[in-house]
Order: sequence, then C-alpha cells, then structure tokens
Amino acid sequence: MTEVLNETPDLLLSEGDRQGEPALREQIAEYLYRSRSVVCEPKQVIISAGTQQLINHLARILRRMDIEHVCTETPGYTPVRSTFRDWGFSISSIPVKGNGIEIEKLPTNIRTAAYVCPQNQFPTGAEMPADRRRLLMDWAQANDSLIIEDDYNSELRYAGDPIPALQGLDKGRRVVYIGSFTPTLFPAVRISYMVLPLPMAEIFDAFKEKYTQTCSKTEQLTLARFMAEGWYRDNLRRVRDLYANKIREALAAISDYGSPGSFMTAETTQSGISIILKIDTHARTVSEGTTGTARTDEICREITGRMIKAAETLGVKIRGISQLSHDGQIYLIFYYDQIPLEEIREAIRDMILEFKSVVMMGALNMPSVYEVIRLTGGQPQFLPEHYQRLENSLGSIGMAAPFSCEKLAKSIRELAEEGGISDHNLKLEVDVSGHSILYLAPTHYPSAEQYAGGVRTELFRGERKNPNIKMMDQALRDATNAAIKERGLYEVILVDRDGNITEGSRSNVFFIKKGEVFTSPLHQVLPGVTRGKIIDIVRSRGITVHEVPLAAADIGSFDAAFISGTSPKVLPIASVDDDAYDVNHPLLRDIMRWYDEAFTADALSHTDSFFIQNPA
Repeated sequence: MTEVLNETPDLLLSEGDRQGEPALREQIAEYLYRSRSVVCEPKQVIISAGTQQLINHLARILRRMDIEHVCTETPGYTPVRSTFRDWGFSISSIPVKGNGIEIEKLPTNIRTAAYVCPQNQFPTGAEMPADRRRLLMDWAQANDSLIIEDDYNSELRYAGDPIPALQGLDKGRRVVYIGSFTPTLFPAVRISYMVLPLPMAEIFDAFKEKYTQTCSKTEQLTLARFMAEGWYRDNLRRVRDLYANKIREALAAISDYGSPGSFMTAETTQSGISIILKIDTHARTVSEGTTGTARTDEICREITGRMIKAAETLGVKIRGISQLSHDGQIYLIFYYDQIPLEEIREAIRDMILEFKSVVMMGALNMPSVYEVIRLTGGQPQFLPEHYQRLENSLGSIGMAAPFSCEKLAKSIRELAEEGGISDHNLKLEVDVSGHSILYLAPTHYPSAEQYAGGVRTELFRGERKNPNIKMMDQALRDATNAAIKERGLYEVILVDRDGNITEGSRSNVFFIKKGEVFTSPLHQVLPGVTRGKIIDIVRSRGITVHEVPLAAADIGSFDAAFISGTSPKVLPIASVDDDAYDVNHPLLRDIMRWYDEAFTADALSHTDSFFIQNPA
C-alpha cells in the first residue's frame, strides 16, 4: 500500500472505476482461471465492498432480463434471500441435504435464478459432488435459468481435492460466480467480486455509471499489485497451513472438552474459517402451558443469545443458526480463525464451560422452578421424591404441577431411549405459564480421586431468597460460580446474616462429631432429595442426626464433613477455609457406602415401565 501511495499518487486523485479497477479485475480473472478453472475476461468481473452490494447489482440485472423468481437454499445465507425479497422477487426455499441443494425440487418451466453454495454450503457445510453439479447445470439449461454460485471460501479447503467451480464446467454461459478476499486476507478488507456471463456483463455496463464504487480504490490497487507480485499466492499457502493447524487443534479440543454425543459436537470439519457446533440438550416439552410451543422456541433463542454473549466476554466470535436449531439442538457458527493457534485449546475449554453454565441457568426471562434428576443405567433416581419436591415448590408460588409423575416418567424414558442416554443428569423446568421442558443438563460427577481425598471448599457470605423453593437465584449463582472458579474450589458454603452455615451453593452440607451427624435445619436450606435420603438412612442405623443452626465460627470443632447432592451423592470435604477434616473418618465412609447401597437398590427397584433396553 505504501508503494501505491508513493509511486502512483496520480491514480488516487480520480474517482474509482464503477466496475472495479482494471488492474485488479485482470488479476482476478487470471487467478480464478488458475485456481478455480473459472473462464472469464476482465470485462466480466465486477468488484464491490461485500457480497450484498453485488447481489443488489445482480438483482438489477435480473430485472432487466425479466427474471422474477429466485431459489435459495434452506438453511442458507439469509442476507441474500432478504436482498432479493426486498427487490420484490418471488422466493422459493429449496432444502439442502448432505450433497447440496435438492435439484429435484427446483422449479421447472419457470425462468429462475438459483443461488447455491456448492463448495462449502452455508451453514451446513454440505459439498455438492461433480455428478450433482452437472445435474444442476442440466436443470439450468432445460429451464432457461441461471445459477448464482457463491464460492465464498473455496480456497480454504483442508482435505481432499478441490472440485472445479460450476462456472468453469459451464464455460460461463449460465453461471454467475461470486467470491471474496475477506476470508483469506482479514475482515477489515471488504473486497468481493462477481463474474458475469458476457450478456449480463453488457447489461451491467449499460447502467453502471448510475452507481458509485463502494470499494476503496487504494485497497484495490494494493491488492492488484500484491497479486501481480505473487504474494497473494504465498499468503494463501501460509493461511491454508495456519488454518489447517487451527482447525485440527479446534476439533481436538472440542472432542476433549465437548463431551461428544452428549453436549457439543463439531458438524463441519473440511474447510472454511468456521466450524458449525451442535449443542444437543435433547429437550422435549412436557407441558405447553398458556404460551404453547412458542415458549420452547423462545427458550432456545434466549439460551442461544446468552451463549453468544458468554463467548463475547472470552473474545470468541460465534453466531446462532436459527434455521438449524430445533428439538433441543442449538446450532452455532464458531469462528476459530480469529484465535491465535496457541490459544485455541484454552479458548474452547473456557467457551464450553461457559456454555454449560448457560444451559444450567435455564430460561431466566420467566420465573420458574426446577429439578435436576439423575439417570443411572437409564433409570431416573428417586423420581417420586423429586416430583413431590416439585409439587411443593410450585405450591409455594400458588401453582399446581401441570403434569403427573407418570407423564414425567414417560418423558424421561422417551428422552433416554431416543438419545441413547444412560448415565446423565436431566433438568426439568416449569415456568409460571405452566410450560415445562425436560432436557439434558451438563453433568459434573466427582472423580475417584475426589471421593478418596475429599474436596476443598470455602465459606461465602450469601443467602438464598427463598431456600425452600428450588428456583434459580441467578445473582447468587453468578457470585458463587465466580468465587469457585477464582479460588479453584469444588464448592462454596453459604453463611447467612446471623453467621450460621446454611448449605452449599449447589449442595447440602453435613458435619460429623463424636459419632453424630449435624446439618442445618430444614427451614434454612433447600430440602434436597439426597439430603433427605441420607438423614433417613443414618437415623435408621441408630445414629443421631441434629438439624440445628451451625455457627460458622464453630466448624473447626467437627471431625469430618461432607456435601450431598444429585451429582456428588456423598462427597467428603477435605477442608473449609483453613479447617481440615478427616476424609477417612469411619462414619463418613459408612454413610458413603450406605447411600451407594440405597442408590443402587433404587435403580434396581424400578418397574419395567422405567427400564431402558440396551442403554448406550
């Protein structure tokens, strides 16, 4: 660019060519022939700042050709569809499968322009094989129609041999070819181009003087020189190698941290600057409530929006794909290209942790109560107790359960069978409209090392607004999560305004002293299902359980401690702040064993109506 500014200042004193600088159009024509087998002359090339401006020019040309119908892919690139709709074209949405647009569903006997992405379809990543490309050109010939080929990132292909562009196969008769330099340079450079068949280029030439050039003349001349010297080819080789390494690193990190098959998987892995991510919660509606199915879509949009914001805080760019998201599956575009190679693994790990946190928050735009139910061997653990607590929580806010325990059991069975889910946590939410949704919750079970050696915890000053109702207190959850992450803890233990221990941020807490068990009174804590089971088991063994206020100042006097919950079951506490406990205390280990026995017995006691055949 410095050379252009210093050596050719006279060129910068005049307005840019409406069609694009001749020097750059010549380089583009030469480059496309070598790299994509596109056959064209510089006079067929139109340059603009972005694809949408090119589509506007194309719409003007199609109007002059009396073409009033456009076919677009679904799911597909919505800005193109919106632009043609704004121009008054009638639009047909044609489904996309694994081998590209369904050619058999394109209209016949109607002169049409079909917009396609055959090389790396957006957003599915589908690639159209050579035989399907010939069928598409046959359709265009038979129906006197045009093909708009968007080859937006064809240069960035990391596996297999590239397939020539449609334009080259067609010799440029019925194919409009569109490309961009943005993916291979950097986002601030907005230089896109379109190659028109000669008759269409003549139509553009007749009206181009009515419209100004939107692309910087300086950048066009710079790019022309960059290409002429061979530096663009060198840059492209470097970028391909870099992005190939990045996508390998990204895919490995997604596999390591994304829990394939149960939370997040990568859908596209061959080319481009982004990866399609599928977040699969296996969500199903248990009751529709007063808002009907619209509430399910609203929840999906809300969760997607929160994921996008969470990624932004990490400096990661993602976008939602509403066209693909359905039935508890949320699809996102993850732009790995903008993350330095050495930071990709850490960025993906942090992003997935944030996504799991977002899903666990539930739908926050409407008050709701919830339950987390553990599946073991495909069986819901202690389901009647969870349902009873749900009824109690709903009753506290003046609502009745909108479904029976039997219906809930049926929904759980269907989710487990259809998703091949065996050992996982499910989350059930019921909002004040009566809408209820059941979905796969991100699950964190303690490791064998944590059961053996205990976990670190610390005290945290905070209180639930209503501890007896299982409702999300997001402000408190955000604060405790931040403390847990910052201090490298497993859990924090809440201390109320009177200086008494109540419960963990996601668990109940027990202490052991002189062969007796101590825990906070029920009115101060969430009535945990696991908590209740433990108290019943311990008392049935003739051991005293004290449900009394526990002063935070006195916790150093206890011999042992543990937390309880759906995920941790009975988990030893190694320390609270500076107070250490005996993780091998005989009574603690007995309670762990007794609870595991009751847990197993509950799984085995289910009737056939709950049993999941051959759980994955």
